[in-house]
Amino acid sequence: MKLAVIGAGPAGLTAAYRLQQAGHQVEVLEALNVIGGRTHAEHFGPGHHCDTGAGWLATFYTHTRKLFDELGFSDVYLQPRTVRGAADLLIDGKLSPWPFRGPSVETSALLTPEDKVRYGAYIDHLMKIQSTNLTPDLAYDMRSAADEFAPLGERTVDIIMRTMFEGPFFSRLDTLSATMVRLWLRPLQDGFFFQVKGGMDAPWLKLAERLSIRTGEAVAAVRSKGTGVEVTSASGGRDYEGVVMAVPAPAAVRMLADQPALAPPWLGEVQYAPQVRVYAAKQISDDAHFGVHLLPPTDLFSIEWYSGRHGAWGACPADWQWGLVCTFGPTCEKFLDQDAQTVTQQLWEEARTVTPTMFSLAEADVVHYHRWEWAVPVMGPGHYRRLAAHQHRPPVVFAGDWMNNACVEGAVRSGEAAATAFGKA
Repeated sequence: MKLAVIGAGPAGLTAAYRLQQAGHQVEVLEALNVIGGRTHAEHFGPGHHCDTGAGWLATFYTHTRKLFDELGFSDVYLQPRTVRGAADLLIDGKLSPWPFRGPSVETSALLTPEDKVRYGAYIDHLMKIQSTNLTPDLAYDMRSAADEFAPLGERTVDIIMRTMFEGPFFSRLDTLSATMVRLWLRPLQDGFFFQVKGGMDAPWLKLAERLSIRTGEAVAAVRSKGTGVEVTSASGGRDYEGVVMAVPAPAAVRMLADQPALAPPWLGEVQYAPQVRVYAAKQISDDAHFGVHLLPPTDLFSIEWYSGRHGAWGACPADWQWGLVCTFGPTCEKFLDQDAQTVTQQLWEEARTVTPTMFSLAEADVVHYHRWEWAVPVMGPGHYRRLAAHQHRPPVVFAGDWMNNACVEGAVRSGEAAATAFGKA
């Protein structure tokens, strides 16, 4: 079959590769001029880059690691994660280690003995009944994460759970499904994390060399045509026997605006959390070692300022300092339409009120502003049940982390499921 894959992120590239293996003729159409989607890394010079979206892989990313093993990528690209990140909490102007798991919880002065007992019992129970493989337990999907965690007590929720989930997923606990946080909490207790040499997109760029990809090819519409589909872009319309739409849900809605029958009825209800980040770096050998989550968050959620010798969100030379300032997802939408230079200056200066000795933007050798309007899908209550009930219906099938779980692993699994829907040629 002649098939199109729309989107060259991990979901689309995985789907295209598996379809090609199955004997199909596959073309990948990517709206941007870069490949990798939210794994894109911005490069500033030899040995210096910043992962603009996803920043790590993990041992429990079983499908991603299997794919990388199959392609011979694991030994080439995966390395132990060394960056400490925003590992401290800033509460009322005081720094405290973030109690994350195990001994750090037991020794934390931020939690009462009763907090520790409740949290320990909850985790012990979770370890016994929850799958380690990011497999959703649908029994918990109709309630929110806030409701799930409420019995643990306000301090435990604010200090452990909000920091653990509202930062990385850019969404408040009351908007997330309890199923989602449970499936993440279990493997986080004993998982091991990797960074990717050369940038998060490095293995995906290598995989792309095996595929037929047209970048700068923004798709405007997907329409049913006979037993197949017509895909329309700026370069005209092309006919295919099927299409994998490996794009964020809002983008799929736009492409199917006049063909609602081709989409699941809930497609337009899938929400996304935005994210805005500012990265800057300065060539200076002085040591720097500072990383915090702000509690409660302001416009900012986290500030990281380190010497390259301590690791980086990507890679930074040892004789440089780097800083990464991340907004608080639930409140950062206001920045999306503002002037990038103004936002960059505002966020950096706010960060320097927290750590005044951090270098100024005027001193920086590198300054990079990055924003994602659709950073992470909000896997809200009921979403996993929708996914469980959804059946792929060629000639139009869907892929993306919103079709599985909000991470690279979810994107890979969704790409494989989409490819399986078309079978062998």
